[in-house]
Amino acid sequence: MLELSREIEDFLKYIQNEKGYSLHTLKAYQKDLREFLLFIQKNYPEFSLSQFNSQLIKKFIFEIKNQGKASATIARKIGSLRSFLKFLLKKNKIEGGLYFKLPFPKKEKRIPNVPTEEEINLFIENLEEKDFLALRDKTILEIFYSSGLRVSELSNLTLDQILLSSKFIKVLGKGKKARIVPFGDKAYIVLKKYLKYREILLNRLQKSNNFVFLNFRGERLSERGLRYILKKKGLKGNLPYLHPHLLRHSFATHLLNAGADLRSIQEMLGHSSLATTERYTQIHYEFLLKNYLKAHPKAKKD
Repeated sequence: MLELSREIEDFLKYIQNEKGYSLHTLKAYQKDLREFLLFIQKNYPEFSLSQFNSQLIKKFIFEIKNQGKASATIARKIGSLRSFLKFLLKKNKIEGGLYFKLPFPKKEKRIPNVPTEEEINLFIENLEEKDFLALRDKTILEIFYSSGLRVSELSNLTLDQILLSSKFIKVLGKGKKARIVPFGDKAYIVLKKYLKYREILLNRLQKSNNFVFLNFRGERLSERGLRYILKKKGLKGNLPYLHPHLLRHSFATHLLNAGADLRSIQEMLGHSSLATTERYTQIHYEFLLKNYLKAHPKAKKD
């Protein structure tokens, strides 16, 4: 049992330090594998890695499926276990058959309810700029929507990553892969104003901080803080489902609607695979179909 616990801790360190996974992803893996460890402790108190077999894994999957959890949650847990088994396989701790027999997680294909360009623009334009926090929140929305950054990338964004005059951001994404993304004129205007307010805040607090987005104490704004801000603003602005990934979807979808090619969007989003980016084309095609059915004289039956 101690051996399994130690291997799980080694795996978590590996995906954090060598794979460069975000804190949010790390916590999800940690939660899923701790659940697997509890399952082993309950059912196999004298367990060792040599006892790993397909029946044990099937029993664990059967147990989590019977907990009434959403299929996406079950898929994530199976995916976490697959990654852990792959790690053990690389270390020659288990037989290859165990990893390859574990089913691939199947997720429900859900298309997010992406707001229109008019809805997003009106929502952001109506945000106030009356003080530091209000201006910060509006800048966050502008940068999110204008650049398609991940929440972890925005939370960890530093001053030296922003090329203000040329309107580019140097991003360090998943797996510490670097890319450069542009941002628009509206984001430029509000960001420039926010940076002045930010400097005034730090001078008043007699602090220094290289992170772009700060809380009222002059500290880095966390991923959790960013999600909370978007949720709060969305509820007030008639976008109750607003969250960071939705803005990423909106960024990609609206670029596709405007005629941008998929490869360019892949680069800007920081996807390692084009297949990941292609998820957004389904939204794009639905948008086109909706407009076609609405406008074309031959689209409807008499």
